[in-house]
Amino acid sequence: MVSRLSTGIRILDDLLDGGIEKGSSVLLTANPFVDATPILQEWLYSRLLQGDKGLYFVNNRPPDIIMKEMESYGWPVAPYRDRNALVFIDAYSGILELKSKEAFFVENPVDSQQINETMLKAIKEMANGDVNLFFDSLNTLIDQCGTGVLDDVKDWSKFSIARDVTSIYAFTEWGYPHEITAAMEKIFDSVIELKALRRIVASEALTVSKIKRTKVKDKRIFPFRYIKPGGLRLYIPKILVTGPYNAGKTTVVHSLSTRAVSVQRMGTTVALDFGHVDHKGFSLDLFGTIGQPRFDPILDQLGGEALGVMLVVDSTKPEELPRAMEMMRKARVHGLPYVVLANKQDLSGAVSSEELRKKMHVPDEIPIIEIIATEKKNVTKALDALLEKFMGEK
Repeated sequence: MVSRLSTGIRILDDLLDGGIEKGSSVLLTANPFVDATPILQEWLYSRLLQGDKGLYFVNNRPPDIIMKEMESYGWPVAPYRDRNALVFIDAYSGILELKSKEAFFVENPVDSQQINETMLKAIKEMANGDVNLFFDSLNTLIDQCGTGVLDDVKDWSKFSIARDVTSIYAFTEWGYPHEITAAMEKIFDSVIELKALRRIVASEALTVSKIKRTKVKDKRIFPFRYIKPGGLRLYIPKILVTGPYNAGKTTVVHSLSTRAVSVQRMGTTVALDFGHVDHKGFSLDLFGTIGQPRFDPILDQLGGEALGVMLVVDSTKPEELPRAMEMMRKARVHGLPYVVLANKQDLSGAVSSEELRKKMHVPDEIPIIEIIATEKKNVTKALDALLEKFMGEK
């Protein structure tokens, strides 16, 4: 059975069918608006935690800066460096005509022969046990040495595979000719793409376009963001929390959120509820709508750009269920992933989720979660049900 190595990043492991084959090569390619380095570094830290060795080639800043960057994300790697589990190939200090304290040092970083000799030496000497090579960055290498250096990259990949060294290369696409990028991608077993999403403010996205030398036909694209400390989080910029007046929307938003605000008058929301949630590798924002019918004209604006919906209903007032579905329609969010939160299950007269499904004509594939928002009971379960729908979307 082929050994697969976890990246330590849940969404990448899911997209890569459980991780990367040991000894394979990966291209992590990003457009100029996205920084690939944090993913490279989180991946490195995860493998160090698993007991692997890390060999980090850097040619765009000093190794000590890499250490500080990783520390800022909550990935302290100094202990691994001290015991030589993390080793740098320094191809940067020579640009400034400085000597390096690293075990592997390229004195002239624009000399492709020196780089090639140092790389092969480092891979050979480190290839004792489970080793992962992280290369940062491939585009800097091309800019300094020319496109002919890709022949060396191909040799490094073969050399690594022969020694069971898994290699991950970061590359930023700065408008290189298509034939160059196409030739480069052929070198690698798997390709992970990072892109900026223009439809979503301040969001980046990742997808896998090639696995085990086979192109992925139906690519799944996931927005993400990096937070400090913490690392990569799947980013959902807008989850709409809607439902009739006094159903418990504000309580749901506040019970889920790490921070939340509401504008209220005499205990009733008169403007938008807003909450932010960091949960199970997700970073998401909740927007709660106003329930009174007089605010219906702005529901379509509130529903704009939402990516999912939590529909909150009062289980003790089945007569208001048609109103709940009407709000979904007016917010124009039908067709988005959604879950129904059957609130106030602790009160007399509360109907069950089965009864609600019949009365609301909710399809079987839509989860209905019985909750008590004031006690935070099952509210997180409802969020998990919605997030599972996101993970299952193709």
